[in-house]
Amino acid sequence: MTVEVRLVGPEDTEIRQFDAEAADRLCRSTSIELLRALAREEPTSIREAARLVERDVRQVHDNLWKLGELGLVAFDRSGQSHRPYVTYERIELEIDL
Repeated sequence: MTVEVRLVGPEDTEIRQFDAEAADRLCRSTSIELLRALAREEPTSIREAARLVERDVRQVHDNLWKLGELGLVAFDRSGQSHRPYVTYERIELEIDL
């Protein structure tokens, strides 16, 4: 089973195919909360992202890294810390039954 994921940004849309496990990782409430915090608050570090979602830094680090492996989160490594960010405004899922 594959899930089509559209990452909708201000200028374009990127389409990706996820397997069921990757789609499950994306659809977890902790992942959605974290992605929203990145999009709305633009934290300057993983530690700040953890503070925004009121979770342990290590858990947020692991969650961000997994979302990064899926191509949903990128990291700016120009400073001392890794600044997580997203480049899209909306995620759309399409599931064929």
